[in-house]
Amino acid sequence: SPDEPRDARVVRELLRSMGLGEGEYEPRVVHQFLDLAYRYAGDVLGDAQVYADHAGKPQLDADDVRLAIQAKVNFSFSQPPPREVRPTTANPSYSISSLDSD
Repeated sequence: SPDEPRDARVVRELLRSMGLGEGEYEPRVVHQFLDLAYRYAGDVLGDAQVYADHAGKPQLDADDVRLAIQAKVNFSFSQPPPREVRPTTANPSYSISSLDSD
């Protein structure tokens, strides 16, 4: 609807682009998504301001925001160790060949 906030229209369009029609999700999903997005943006900008303050900058800039986003990504999504490291960290007593010998 034309009186709907722009951000809500964007969320609905994203849902549509994912193949979800208007009746295929509860209306509160849009509000929940917006709440999550606003909170995330606020957290990122708050962290960016901390980085700018720590660096003695009079105001935050794009580098502070990038650093804050990267820190969130690194904290939220841990990656498995590289493939080269995995065999050396595995306990050899749990190898497949030791299970077959029983």
